[in-house]
Amino acid sequence: MSVTLKYVFGLIPGVNKNLDAAAPLSNTLTRRITELDGLRGIAILLVISFHYINNQLVQSQHPAGKVLSLLTSFGWVGVDLFFILSGFLIGSILIRNKGRKNYFSTFYIRRIVRIIPNYYLLLTLFLLLLTIPYFSRNYFLTGNDSVPLWAYFTMVQNFFMASNYDMGNKALSVTWSIGIEEQFYILIPLVVYIVRKSWLPFILVGIIIMASFMRMQYDNWKPAYVLLHCRADSLAIGILISWLNQQVDLNEFVTKYFKHLMALLMVTFGMIGYLFVRYADLGPVKNLLFGIIFGIGLLLALTRQSSWYGALLRNKQLVWVGTISYSLYLFHYIILGVFHHVFANRGGIEIQGGKDVVITLGALIASFAFSWFVYNRLEVPMTKIGKRYSY
Repeated sequence: MSVTLKYVFGLIPGVNKNLDAAAPLSNTLTRRITELDGLRGIAILLVISFHYINNQLVQSQHPAGKVLSLLTSFGWVGVDLFFILSGFLIGSILIRNKGRKNYFSTFYIRRIVRIIPNYYLLLTLFLLLLTIPYFSRNYFLTGNDSVPLWAYFTMVQNFFMASNYDMGNKALSVTWSIGIEEQFYILIPLVVYIVRKSWLPFILVGIIIMASFMRMQYDNWKPAYVLLHCRADSLAIGILISWLNQQVDLNEFVTKYFKHLMALLMVTFGMIGYLFVRYADLGPVKNLLFGIIFGIGLLLALTRQSSWYGALLRNKQLVWVGTISYSLYLFHYIILGVFHHVFANRGGIEIQGGKDVVITLGALIASFAFSWFVYNRLEVPMTKIGKRYSY
């Protein structure tokens, strides 16, 4: 790698001498890491771009619409970044507290009060829409009952989506990832508890490799998209980084292998470009490829705070978006559907002209405002309740 390229990245050893000599990050895992909120902000903005731009312009015949649809066609990878972050944070908690008296009870209580209130608020709003005749003919908001209501409440909707080859109700289609997260929360504490710490990385590497083969077993994209064993590679990459963080000085590790990480990053981008141009699809390895990119992005976020990359992730607006990202993820799609129904009298979501652009912008503003309200009035208080329980 050339000297010029190294300094353009601003992430190399020598540029960050103070950080390279810092204490192991495992000592600071109990505090909130601002750069991770920045990564959450990037993740949710990718998802919103996919739903608010790509999904609304996918049928567009206008040249600008086609370009915007193409540019946001990879917005779905934001969920992979969420999974990487989830694996890292949950793995850090579990590995650090393994063997403690309240290992299981505290973990599950904290996860319940963190996830359930916001999620059940979404389901409550959905049930309210079902009871209002005004929305009864809106297919996006109230149509398609291929996934039974009880499955959403028990968080097994992803199994029905996979078996029916159908994402169910459009407004609730984003909840497939909540199902994966909850199933992950049930299983991973047992895995970490049972498996010896020295064996854990080998099991995680096996899971990372296995996931791509699991995706190969399905001819339809939906099972490979919504089932835990098919998306476990991103979660496992996050856990692997959390394990590494508690075994070595992560700053020294990244400094030592920086050139290798950059080479791997460039090779991965090259593979994505080749597969997309050659086949217009990345096949069963797409989640693994983006998992590698986001995994390296996480390593740099944790160790290169003084670089331009760290400064970007600490941007106040991006951090704010990341702070409310869970609420924003849950509510942005259903709010978009409501706005199109109320202001365009349309049963779905689609940008056909300037009026629809204004409607979409209005829905985006409303999504941010509502998510901020839910974060402050529901999410924060419930999280404080969870913190009453210690390991």
